[in-house]
Amino acid sequence: MENNKALKLCLLLTNIFFGILIVFTVALPFMVTWYVETMRRSASLAATILVTCYPCVPFVAAILVFLKKLLKNAASDRLFSVDSQTYLKRIAVCSIIIAAITFVAGKFYLPFLIVGATFAFLSLLIFSLKNIFASVKSE
Repeated sequence: MENNKALKLCLLLTNIFFGILIVFTVALPFMVTWYVETMRRSASLAATILVTCYPCVPFVAAILVFLKKLLKNAASDRLFSVDSQTYLKRIAVCSIIIAAITFVAGKFYLPFLIVGATFAFLSLLIFSLKNIFASVKSE
């Protein structure tokens, strides 16, 4: 019963994060302009941030969609199914793509290296989890 509540909370948070992603995507130009003006940064920084963040948006959205499907599988006791393994693999691949995009942007704005390293580690963690799921299924 308590596990079901946790899954419902995770599903709710996934939906909330999807909404935040939409708001963030729409508001990004305004937030970046405000940041650059307030912190008195180079005008080229705004372009760097926008050119880095917008290509990542579809991959973040895909991660949230696959996470929602994975949580629904868990709610219906199909957590270790082949579908769940596929969702984990897709989440990891999206994380690798985001890591690559942000690593390249890190050459122009150092904090993106931290984001890239975080997503690279996340992809490693999720690929490992996918392999654990595969070994549990085969037993």
